Amino acid sequence: MRFILQALVLILSFVLVFVWQNTPLSGYTVQILGVLVVVYLIISARRKGQGFLTMGGEGPWGIFILNTIILLLVFATGSISSSLFFLLYFLGFGIAFVFEPPAIFIFIVGAVLVFLPDALRGDAFGNFIKVGSLLLISPLVYFFGREYRKSDKEEADIEALEERTKEAADTISEDVEEVIKDEKANLKEQDVQKLNEILEETEDLREESKK
Repeated sequence: MRFILQALVLILSFVLVFVWQNTPLSGYTVQILGVLVVVYLIISARRKGQGFLTMGGEGPWGIFILNTIILLLVFATGSISSSLFFLLYFLGFGIAFVFEPPAIFIFIVGAVLVFLPDALRGDAFGNFIKVGSLLLISPLVYFFGREYRKSDKEEADIEALEERTKEAADTISEDVEEVIKDEKANLKEQDVQKLNEILEETEDLREESKK
């Protein structure tokens, strides 16, 4: 379900840009860029400048705005011959790191299709090399995205394990202290000593979970 939503967001962005560029609305590209940049900066400010990595703090819609902005910038500065075309490569890596890795293929296909009409005009050979470069980097981007997600998941699992360890140590410590307090008169000296050793071990566990 998550991947489907991410794919739909990317497709919607490409469709919007394609329709925009092929209608009279293209004459207002600079104005809509200004609006989108302001909206994105406002959303990003809510995350204290971490808008790109957290998708503006608004789930996949942050990438919708960012993808739309970059595509419109590229079209406004010369389309496939734009000096800003390289931004699509960085955007692809960003999407692979934040979205599910397979979403990069949706991005690549969308980018190829939206630039295809322009690629067929002018220097077709040079244009196809540019478009083809997006296809060539897609496996590499997918690999990096998958490895990033894997390491991120492992880190989250470690943090969860440390939290459970701390909670278990706290519970054991509280139970042992309660037993010592309520049953100390009925406990033998060696039993009290063993319980104190358990308290020391739980304290060690708490300290290790903080490292």
